Amino acid sequence: MKNWKKIMAMLCTAAMVTGFSAPVWAEADAAEDTETADDEITELTMDMLDEAAYEGTWLSFEPGFDLYVPSNWDVLEISDEDAADGVMFQAQDPDSEEGVNMVVTATDVGTEYDLHSMADELATEYEDVEKVCINGLYAVSFETESTYGIAFLEDAEGMMYNVQIGPKSDDIQPIAETLFVSLIKTEDNVENAEAETDAAADEEAAN
Repeated sequence: MKNWKKIMAMLCTAAMVTGFSAPVWAEADAAEDTETADDEITELTMDMLDEAAYEGTWLSFEPGFDLYVPSNWDVLEISDEDAADGVMFQAQDPDSEEGVNMVVTATDVGTEYDLHSMADELATEYEDVEKVCINGLYAVSFETESTYGIAFLEDAEGMMYNVQIGPKSDDIQPIAETLFVSLIKTEDNVENAEAETDAAADEEAAN
């Protein structure tokens, strides 16, 4: 159970940064697990949204995943202490009186967990646990009283990347849904690649 303790420690770190309780989704290697559990996994893709809940910008993260983040949010500086605890990225809605923000963390949990074992263990601590597949990335979703979140495993390295947004409210729910359903491998994000190509062309034309 020592890896589970690492997971809970990571969740506590993210909770301290956001000021709220911590939720999670987790990714696992699909090839190994989906044959016996396809009926338990909800498929989610960006094109299922009627429209995005906000005007956003695609951000690519070094481990190789992209997220569609609200363009008007301020990117916050990460302290040395937070960085040591695995915080990779922070952003905050400057117009929110409630301090709406998101945090991305990375935690080394080893390679012993897969989609199903993580879902089982998360169910011992949280409610509404559901296994999902977001643009090909397998995950476990749930909610706490205060936050929404996603997390996913990088099996080769034993890293778990956790994305959280809070505080939870009717206004934040569609933003969280858009943010989380945008999760995609950088190599699969055709929309972002096209945007980068257009931006490069515009810059070259301007020069």
